[in-house]
Amino acid sequence: MKVGILGGGAWGQALARLVIAAGNEPLIGYRDHKPPHILPSTDDPPQVSATCELLIIATSASLVREGIQLARPGPSNRVVVAGRGLDPVSGAWLTDAVLQECDAVRVGALAGPAPAQEILNGGLCAGVVASRYDDVRALTIQALHSNRYRCYDTPDLTGVQLAGAAMPVIASLLGLATSLGGAGVGVHAMALTRGFAEAVRLGSAIGADPVTFAGLAGMGDLVAVQARAGQPHFDAGATLARGDRTPGVVLPIARSLLSLAQLHRVDMPLTQGLVAIYDGAQPMDVLTALMSRESRGEAR
Repeated sequence: MKVGILGGGAWGQALARLVIAAGNEPLIGYRDHKPPHILPSTDDPPQVSATCELLIIATSASLVREGIQLARPGPSNRVVVAGRGLDPVSGAWLTDAVLQECDAVRVGALAGPAPAQEILNGGLCAGVVASRYDDVRALTIQALHSNRYRCYDTPDLTGVQLAGAAMPVIASLLGLATSLGGAGVGVHAMALTRGFAEAVRLGSAIGADPVTFAGLAGMGDLVAVQARAGQPHFDAGATLARGDRTPGVVLPIARSLLSLAQLHRVDMPLTQGLVAIYDGAQPMDVLTALMSRESRGEAR
């Protein structure tokens, strides 16, 4: 089976290694003048769409539209987004951005705790592919599942995409909580559990399965965030605690989640607090305000 991968960075190369481990042939489409090391690749993205039924998008959220515009998938292609976040232009799901930019009609999303560098170094990991279409899930499993990478599947496309967007925000909250002067493991634990509860609340309001958040796309990602140094979203929260309010990829995701929450009347105080700090509020003032909120049932 020939598997197309759009994006020649570390994540695209890691996915290509998993495709090879599963007994398949990857073809990476890249857009700059430096081809991926050793792996089969082309600087002609439309060739990837023409020769591969399954395309996996391995770019950042901000480059998904551009990648699709370059590769021009058609109705015969199955397109799976393997990036986190929301479309920074419209705030839409990344799979919706794919549908808006090409003639492909069957899409999916891949998520889970699979650090690119660990995969490139031969590590073992797992992920989950979500799609409303059985053939998209089956093709992705065929493309990636091996004794190096366990690939699970679910029809809950909304839940997996929301988890993929919410986990970077929670990771930043954890980095912030861990780095605040005077804060301890209790604050870290509150940020973890209550941030997770916010994601589940929003997911339930928009039709996602709450169980999805307890799986690889949700809790699995949060475990990975805390298990290794240098996780970028965790580090973004840590630098925010030290006063560096440089906007990164997390802030637009948090704003988009808050817009979605407002639309569905869902309360997300921790995410609001994170945005408020980026907007100039002092971290300890935000923490004090959160601690002073009226008590409520834990399930709310």
